[in-house]
Amino acid sequence: MIFKISRGLLLSGMLALAVPMKPFTPSLQLGGDMSVEMLRKQNLQVVHKAVEGLRETLPRKVDFYTTLVGVDSNGTQLIYTFEVDGGPKSDETLRKEGKERMAPRVKQGICQSAERFLKAGISIRYRYLSHTSKAEILQVDVAEKDCPSR
Repeated sequence: MIFKISRGLLLSGMLALAVPMKPFTPSLQLGGDMSVEMLRKQNLQVVHKAVEGLRETLPRKVDFYTTLVGVDSNGTQLIYTFEVDGGPKSDETLRKEGKERMAPRVKQGICQSAERFLKAGISIRYRYLSHTSKAEILQVDVAEKDCPSR
């Protein structure tokens, strides 16, 4: 297939390439002059869009015992709700194991996987519910201040 390009179009395209472009420098990344109120509004929109996108994929199996069943928001906080199938274990046993063993691992995982959200002032909450009773067995809240600096 042969394309015909007019001489004028070719010249205007070449001139456009010859003009140096100003580098992209977003004010949010540089601290810029965006007001705190504008940053909050932007974060609210980011959280809202994240919730919309994630809800479309639910429920989502995380591992053999855990299923992501809900995603919500509260201001600039993303709230993930998981159901845990603990088999014959009681809710009390699951709570104890959750606090002692799981909470530190979950926090570390959030600090790594959600670093960009946390740095933008968006906090994360993971709620774990018993699959059997639907009672909350663990809640882990993480904000940027909760993560070790890199």
